[in-house]
Amino acid sequence: MRIALATYRALPQLSEDDRLAAQELRAHGAVVESAVWDSPLVDWSRYDAVILRSTWDYHRRREDFEKWLAHLDTAGAVVLNPTSLVRWNIDKHYLGDLAALGVVVADTMFLERGDSTLGELMARLLWSDVVIKPTVSASGYETRRTSVDDAAGNAEWFRQLHAQHELMIQPFFAEIVENGEWSMVFFAGQYSHAVRKVAAPGEFKVQHEHGGALVVEQPRGAIIERAEAVTTLLPDGWLYARVDGFERDGALIITEVELIEPSLFLGQHPSAPRRFATAIRHAAAGRRTPLQFTPRSVTPPPGTIGL
Repeated sequence: MRIALATYRALPQLSEDDRLAAQELRAHGAVVESAVWDSPLVDWSRYDAVILRSTWDYHRRREDFEKWLAHLDTAGAVVLNPTSLVRWNIDKHYLGDLAALGVVVADTMFLERGDSTLGELMARLLWSDVVIKPTVSASGYETRRTSVDDAAGNAEWFRQLHAQHELMIQPFFAEIVENGEWSMVFFAGQYSHAVRKVAAPGEFKVQHEHGGALVVEQPRGAIIERAEAVTTLLPDGWLYARVDGFERDGALIITEVELIEPSLFLGQHPSAPRRFATAIRHAAAGRRTPLQFTPRSVTPPPGTIGL
């Protein structure tokens, strides 16, 4: 069995987590190779499965990334997660699809690319303290907190960002700063493990690039069940999913469902690399043709509004 773990140029030898998975796969006889996603030298058709892992620059190079996905389809590569599911997950408008299916997602408004000013936006919002970022983003890319009081200081940043990107606006969630954000990891339909991400003092972003830390902790059963219910809405055939969210009044509020290149926190749980490797081996052995995912046509629900 030959497996490609797709990465990007800054990590040609894979992330530390992915090396743990590769080690487990090799222990069971698999040939595992790291492969830079945009390298013209890689023959993707020669692998039993291509696993998207640390393709961590896709949000900065969306057009190139989608061309690569099309190339994988043309080559007949078996890609996990499936390329059609990845395309759906690239843009965070997918939160509107999930909300329309009954998932309790974080309040979000979407703003199409244009020339609105930040002052005009804040005057129209019901929230006085917000977080703004592109709808295609990762690792806190171009994510900023602003409010009515400091809108003038962020006006030029907003003008440039709005000219280049569609944006998403959410109220500032104090619960994340106070209690952290859950990341719950699932492999092949089964819950595996979780971490709680906490922000550094004075910061609201929980990613490690911004000083965030991880707490190895198990959510309550009801929280895991809420996250698992979200994964049941995905089509059959997905290999991994990470469901992120925070607790409010005992309920889980979904902030993201990561299906492209999420950190899986394998290093925080000793048995997680084995579970991930087992899921990969089973999927690669049973899959010889790619799956297709067509997102449902939905009407944006209240709270997910195109301004």
